[in-house]
Amino acid sequence: MRIGRGRKCTMIDIYYSRGRSRIRCQALAVLAAASLALLSGCAAGLATKPPSNALPQPVDQEPSIARFENGWEGFMIIERAQLDDASRSEFDRAVAMFHEEAYEQAIHLLENVIKQLPGVTAPHINLGMAYQQIGNLEQAENQFKAALELVPDHPVACNQYGMLLRKAGRFDEARKIYEQALARFPDYYPLHRNLGILYEFYLNDLPAALGHYEIYSQAMQEDDKVKLWIADLRARIVETE
Repeated sequence: MRIGRGRKCTMIDIYYSRGRSRIRCQALAVLAAASLALLSGCAAGLATKPPSNALPQPVDQEPSIARFENGWEGFMIIERAQLDDASRSEFDRAVAMFHEEAYEQAIHLLENVIKQLPGVTAPHINLGMAYQQIGNLEQAENQFKAALELVPDHPVACNQYGMLLRKAGRFDEARKIYEQALARFPDYYPLHRNLGILYEFYLNDLPAALGHYEIYSQAMQEDDKVKLWIADLRARIVETE
C-alpha cells in the first residue's frame, strides 16, 4: 500500500507531513539589507544559502517569484522591507535556531523581529512553522493568517497554511487556500504539488491530482520522484476506466 508523497524542500528547516509520511524539510529565510527574501519551493540539492550573485532582486512593492541564477535551482519569494542591522541579525539567529531544532528560542527571536517589523510577512510565516514544530497549531494558524492579512494569497503562507489545514482534516479549506494562491501566483509550482497531494490522498480526485502534478513536473523537471507519481497515477486512472 502506498503511503503518500514526500521529498526534501527548501522552506525553513521544518518537519511536516505529505500524505502519511513525515519528511524532514529544509527552509531558509534570508534578510538582506534593503529587502527580505523568503526562500521556498522545491530545490534539488539546495542545502545552503545561494551566493549573493544568484539572488534575484525585488522589482516592486508586490511579492515576486523568481528562480535563482547562476546554476542554482529553486524559487525565491521576494518582498521589500526596510531593515536595520539588529533586526536582520535577530532574524538570522532565529533561522539558525530553527536549523538546530531549538524551536522555543526561534519563537522568542521571531516574536521580537515581528515587533520591529510588523508589516513583513516572512517572520510571521517562519513563526507559524516554529509553532507547528512544538504542536501549537492554533498559534501557527494565527501567524499564517497574519501573513495573509499583510499580503493576501501570499504563496508561501498559503502553501504552509494549506498543509496545516490538511493535517487538521480541513480538506476543503486547504483546497480553497491553494486555489486562491494559484489564481494570483500560478508560477509558484509547490502549490501545484501540494494541491495534487490533497486531491490524490484526501479528496479522491485522481484526474485533478494528475493535472497538478503534470503542471508542477513540466516546470520542475529535475524532480524525478513526481515523474514516478505521474506514471503511477496514469496507470491507476486507466484501471478505473
